[in-house]
Amino acid sequence: MAELVAAARRILLVEDDEEDYEFTRDLLGELPAPKHQLAWASDYASAIDATRNDRFDVCLVDYRLGGPESGLDLAKTLIGDRETMPVILLTGLDDRQIDEKAASIGAADYLVKGEISAAILDRAIRYAIKNHAALQALQESYRITVRALAAALELRDDDTGAHASRVSELALRLAGRVAPELAADPELEYGFLLHDIGKIGVPDSILLKPDRLDPAERGLVQRHVTLGRQILTDIPYLRGRAAEIASAHHERWDGTGYPNQLRGTEIPLAARIFAVVDTFDAITNNRPYRPAQSVEHAIAEIRACAGSQFDPEIVDAFVSLLSANRAAA
Repeated sequence: MAELVAAARRILLVEDDEEDYEFTRDLLGELPAPKHQLAWASDYASAIDATRNDRFDVCLVDYRLGGPESGLDLAKTLIGDRETMPVILLTGLDDRQIDEKAASIGAADYLVKGEISAAILDRAIRYAIKNHAALQALQESYRITVRALAAALELRDDDTGAHASRVSELALRLAGRVAPELAADPELEYGFLLHDIGKIGVPDSILLKPDRLDPAERGLVQRHVTLGRQILTDIPYLRGRAAEIASAHHERWDGTGYPNQLRGTEIPLAARIFAVVDTFDAITNNRPYRPAQSVEHAIAEIRACAGSQFDPEIVDAFVSLLSANRAAA
């Protein structure tokens, strides 16, 4: 029978001090099976390039990395991408505050260089990889559950079809242009998908009414943002950014929106991004009260509302994104 050989771990070590690099490299050489393949980056930029061009099981990052971006900056970037590897911070300072910073950004562990042995490093790497895999599986289960719930909610309105999926995909791409660190948050997608969950409390006779709503009916529809926030705040992994989006995606840049008449940057960035995409989708797809309009018409309307309904910078980024998409088509 052929012997099964464990796959080698791929490790990225980000260290700007050559002696510290050699010390950690030698420790890694003492680790028990499975063997490892080590890559070395000496600064933030080369580390980012390495992670874009290759896949690693774990990244060891010097907290005191030299250059304009620190090791903590690098760790935040890598951890912010839910699809990337776990990060272990290394430092020569036995400082409780650094330990707390590592925990606050989601680092898998924090190790003091002068206290690291091969056994300690091996335990940290094994734990980081195992825990990251479990976290990925949990996030995927969340994503499947949220998508199923969003699809079920859309069964009430056949005319809009896959509205939540469409707006979620486009809003995530816009967020990637406007605020990459925001786009890396898994809860952002959940909020986009469930932005209208509060409409579960709006009667079909009002939600699907083909005629203009009277003031009382309009008030019932507007309550969906408050109800949506109430629903999502009862769910631990949706009570943050997702609940914000549900609550604030009908606020307006000029302060005349609802439910709280937030103005300008008082409106959460995720909600400002989503408001533009949601309006674009509403204009370019059939609604109970009117047929779909052209993309050109939608862009013109959104541009006209920059500075009143929408954040002007986000409108500019959205129009640029659409232009890039159409050029690539």
